Amino acid sequence: MLAGRVTLRNIFLVLFVASTLVLVILAVSTSMVKQAMSEFAPSANDDPSTTPPVQDADGLGFSAVIGSAITSITSLVGFIVTTVITWRKERRESSLAEVERKKLELELEKNRLELEELKRVKKAKKRKQE
Repeated sequence: MLAGRVTLRNIFLVLFVASTLVLVILAVSTSMVKQAMSEFAPSANDDPSTTPPVQDADGLGFSAVIGSAITSITSLVGFIVTTVITWRKERRESSLAEVERKKLELELEKNRLELEELKRVKKAKKRKQE
C-alpha cells in the first residue's frame, strides 16, 4: 500500500515538473509569437486587398498557457496531498510498531517469569521425591 502511494507521489511530481516546463515554454513562445505577429501586422499604409489576413495566435496560446497552468497546479496539489498522507501513515505505523514492540516485551517478560516459576515447582517436586 505504501509503495502505491510512493508511486503516485512520483507520478504527481513528474507531472508537475513536466507541466511547469510546458507552462514556461508556452508563456515564452506566446510572447514571442505576439511580438512576431506585431512585426508582420498590416500597417495603415498597406492595401487591405493585397495583405493576407493575420490569424489571431493569441487566443490559442493563451488557452494553452491556461491549460498548462491548470495541469501544473493540479499535479502540484496531488503531489502535496500524497506526500502528506504518506508522512501521516508512516508516523502512525511507527507509533503502532512501538506499541507492538512494548507489548511483545511484556509478553516475553511474562513468559520468562512463568518459566522460572515452572522450574521452581519442578525443583521443589524433585526435592520432595528425594
